[in-house]
Amino acid sequence: MTTNSDPLPSLRSILVPTDFSVYSARALDHALEIASGYDAQIQLFHCIDPTPYNLGAPDAVQMACDAAWRDLRQLDSDLRGRGLAKNIEIELLVEAGDLATILPQITLDLAVGLIVVGTHGRTGWRKAMLGSVAEIVVCQAPCPVLTVGPSDQGERSKRFGPKNILLANDLHARSKVAELYAFSLASRWESRLTVLHVLEGRSEGVRARATQVECCGHGSSDILVLEKEVTNPAALSAETGARSDIILRVAEENSADLIVLPVFDAYRFSDRFLSTYGYQVLCGSHCPVLTVWDE
Repeated sequence: MTTNSDPLPSLRSILVPTDFSVYSARALDHALEIASGYDAQIQLFHCIDPTPYNLGAPDAVQMACDAAWRDLRQLDSDLRGRGLAKNIEIELLVEAGDLATILPQITLDLAVGLIVVGTHGRTGWRKAMLGSVAEIVVCQAPCPVLTVGPSDQGERSKRFGPKNILLANDLHARSKVAELYAFSLASRWESRLTVLHVLEGRSEGVRARATQVECCGHGSSDILVLEKEVTNPAALSAETGARSDIILRVAEENSADLIVLPVFDAYRFSDRFLSTYGYQVLCGSHCPVLTVWDE
């Protein structure tokens, strides 16, 4: 297909916001696996919203921060004791304030290359949602975000890295950045990579074509990407329906462990009901979704 010599994305620092829930624990499992594969540092972060404490004691916010520090230290100790963070450097961080304001600055200050966040997602008409923290993260983060939902079935990917990756690209507006992430991950874990080219027209509905590609180079700065085979082109060439439905169906049929989703929406996910195939994919996916913003 092509030889890619562009610099690969840096994943030296991975931010994991946690609220100490089971959803955050699932996200942390994936973050640890990625950190191990890329020799990255994990920033384990908890944000305290001071609003509920405004009517409490003057030191209520500080007491909440102290409790969060204890919980983070205990979580770090548990990871070490269970052997889940071998050779991975973990930094702990607690901040009090508005997450939407704090997150972009922390991401820049710590040179974060990826954020991994758990979602409380629910699906269905007028209740499709990721959860408040995840929504803030995917909307405000200045770097790619890996969301891990409650339907995540990626036990295999948490232990061995993703084996089947789906890159859902656009026929007219290919995202080079998303391709770099997909190629890097596929070469790092020797994954099968399916590239789904999707085009949504006003009259003809959605047209799509799936191609299997092979990435060679094991995460180096020079990856050879070869077209391997076209998967069922006749069935996809005249596909109609919602873009999100096609992406989710192909992901399920290919047993995807990870969806890499370039997002071109200028307003991102600010209106989940008007936008957004991206939001629908995040809420409906049975595997983690890596959103990569592109202009």
